[in-house]
Amino acid sequence: MARKPIDSDQLDRSAYEAADAHFRRVHSSLPGDAVETVAREVVRRLAFRMPRAAKPDHQPTAEEIDMLCADLLSRDESAGDRFILNARSDGASAEAIYLGYVAGAARRLGVMWEEDRVSFLEVTLASGRLYRIIRGLRHVIDSGWGTLKGKPTLFALAPDETHTLGIEIATDIFRREGWDVEMSVGEDHETIVSRAETNRYQAIVLVANSEGMVTQLVRLVLALRITQPMAKVVVAGNIVGQVPGVSDLTGADATIEQIETAAETLRAIVAEDTPKT
Repeated sequence: MARKPIDSDQLDRSAYEAADAHFRRVHSSLPGDAVETVAREVVRRLAFRMPRAAKPDHQPTAEEIDMLCADLLSRDESAGDRFILNARSDGASAEAIYLGYVAGAARRLGVMWEEDRVSFLEVTLASGRLYRIIRGLRHVIDSGWGTLKGKPTLFALAPDETHTLGIEIATDIFRREGWDVEMSVGEDHETIVSRAETNRYQAIVLVANSEGMVTQLVRLVLALRITQPMAKVVVAGNIVGQVPGVSDLTGADATIEQIETAAETLRAIVAEDTPKT
């Protein structure tokens, strides 16, 4: 497969660079066990993506997956990007890219990690590179987003949080202002991600009230980014005032600090991103 420059009209450069910066920030800011938890979440979430309908039109060969993994693990920062963009420009569908190449590479990396053929640092690097490219191709991967009607918003209390009054008040305020809001309280990580993937929200507001929830939020935001490429993800609750730069650290699009202006703030956040056609 020939190597071409990383230059594609389909690449959302802003999302790509934000994902890259976020992964680097997580690696430098969180303790080692938290970084490992996040890396395992990304590898697992990418490895087991399932098609909504038809199977991918092209299944990469074992040799192609080996080549992609080698590129992702190489010293060449953009080798994996070029490989995937080249496959796309050669005619592979978005579904084939996501469910064939990306998922196949993630599965292979996971096996190599479990068998100690690659180090934790190597897998973290490779998983970050996979994550940033699927974020860069988010409009392609979720091309049906713009056709969805009446997309609701989810207010989800972070797993293991117990203070529910704030999220209940916020949900009530939004509903009074005409928003279609669902509320998730007492649900674990997997249930929140599954709910989001099934219902496909325009915005997901994650509410947390203690700084000890940072790793949980990072893991949850990354999982939601993978399963809901186009949804806006926002962090709210007391954690916003407790952890400086919590939006950057968690990878969220924004934070909501004041309940009085929350509806206006979220409306502006949702309006920022007009899907490309």
